[in-house]
Amino acid sequence: MPVARSDFSFGLDRSDPTPAYVQLERQVRTAVADGTLAPGERLPSVRRAAQDLAVSTSTVARAYATLAREGVLASRPGGGSSVASRERLDQPALVRQRRERVRALARQITVRALALGVGPAEAIAAVEHEFAERGQPHDAQHTEQLPASAEAELLSARNQLHGVVSAIRRGEVIAEVTFELHPKSEAVAVVTVQSLRRLGLRVGTPLVAHVKATEITLGR
Repeated sequence: MPVARSDFSFGLDRSDPTPAYVQLERQVRTAVADGTLAPGERLPSVRRAAQDLAVSTSTVARAYATLAREGVLASRPGGGSSVASRERLDQPALVRQRRERVRALARQITVRALALGVGPAEAIAAVEHEFAERGQPHDAQHTEQLPASAEAELLSARNQLHGVVSAIRRGEVIAEVTFELHPKSEAVAVVTVQSLRRLGLRVGTPLVAHVKATEITLGR
């Protein structure tokens, strides 16, 4: 039988333009992915969550219904909603959720470190120290790293942009590389200065940009 939790509660960021029901869905997925909510554990009732958040019951109900359709939650009439059993949970989806959460945290650390004038080596050392303090020291010998040839095979050819470097703006840690794709069309990529040196990029250098995300700026 599901056991009610007393240590999990929702929160809303009123400054976030994301709809409330989407924020609630995201919080549950993250909590299930990182183990804060375990299989079979019950969520706050729709009425209680709505009262705590000062939102309508339909907002909470919509979030719960979406999560139930995805298989994250199991709902029973009159029995509330609980996290689905381990057998029903989409484990690959949870792994992706955890990785997305870690990437988001990494972006936050990177942005704040750059704002403080802290470079990659110092930031990484600080993170490794925190892991070690919690009994998880970094073991470089067991770090999985794909060889360059294997990594290249993972990058789909349709996600490649071919162009020529037209401008480079360089700071102490990062550099902004503008490259022309074809007449009147260009893209901008942000790389570390170390990568800039390693790739030997200069104005006029032909290059291939592998697009791994949607954070690339195009202009005309």
